[in-house]
Parts: sequence; C-alpha cells; structure tokens
Amino acid sequence: MKATTAANRGSVTPTKTILSKYPAYGKVLADRMKWNNLPMFIFVCVGGDAFRAAQEHNKDRDFSAMVLTADKDPKAFIWPVAGCPVVIRWDGSAAAALIIELVKCLLRSGATSATVWPIWEDCTTPTGYYDSTKSPLKFIQTREIIKTYHSKAVQA
Repeated sequence: MKATTAANRGSVTPTKTILSKYPAYGKVLADRMKWNNLPMFIFVCVGGDAFRAAQEHNKDRDFSAMVLTADKDPKAFIWPVAGCPVVIRWDGSAAAALIIELVKCLLRSGATSATVWPIWEDCTTPTGYYDSTKSPLKFIQTREIIKTYHSKAVQA
C-alpha cells in the first residue's frame, strides 16, 4: 500500500449516510405493489416488539407489514403505500414526534389514510372527562386514542 493511501485512509469521511431504500419488510411490499396486488391494510410497526408484530401481520396475505425502529428517521425511507390505508402499530416506546413525522411521510407517499393505534391503551376505558369547573365545559383527554389522518386529496 502506498504511503499516501495509508495516510489518507483514516481521514476519509463519508459525505452522505447510506441508508436502506425501504424500511424493514418494505422491499417485499414494493415488489407486491408492482404487480398491482394491493394489501387490504398495511401495518407499520414501531417500538420494541415491532419485528415480531410485523411477522405476525405478514402471515395474513390480506395484510402487509413494515418496521420502523425508534432510532430511524422516517424521511430516510421510501414508503410503498400508495393507494392503501396504513395502520401505525405504536407501543409507546417511540417518541410522539417520530409518529407524527411518520404519518406525514406516509400521507406524502400516497397512503389513503394513516391510523395511529396506541396498543398499550385500554380502549374500553373513557378517553377523558368534561371539566365542569370551566365555563364552557372543557374536555380533558386522559389517554391516547386511536386517531385516523387523511391526506388532503381525500378530504377534498
């Protein structure tokens, strides 16, 4: 090895981080979409148990699932979700800001809707209460709720 090559080897810094084109299990979904074989629902599993949950959803041929780990930026991936409803399976371990950014990315990628499903919440309990000490009455939300977001094209 030449001396100049050896001297420069340690000082080379990459100008761009190389990331996967698709999130985990996203390539399988992209290939499926190429054949116009759209799933009924697409799940994006986020959190500590995301890989196991995605594997369970992928067993059903009507569904497709991908994984976003909490340390990844959703803007770094291509989301093959055009024309499909998406359910974000959120276990609470990822920050709410990450979930908000993921919803934006999915809607920009053509998802018909993005539903955030906080799986740690007990959906049989009330979502909140009305504070009767305020005038007019004010609703106080006490837990996360399942919320669906639609793209502007669908809303119009």
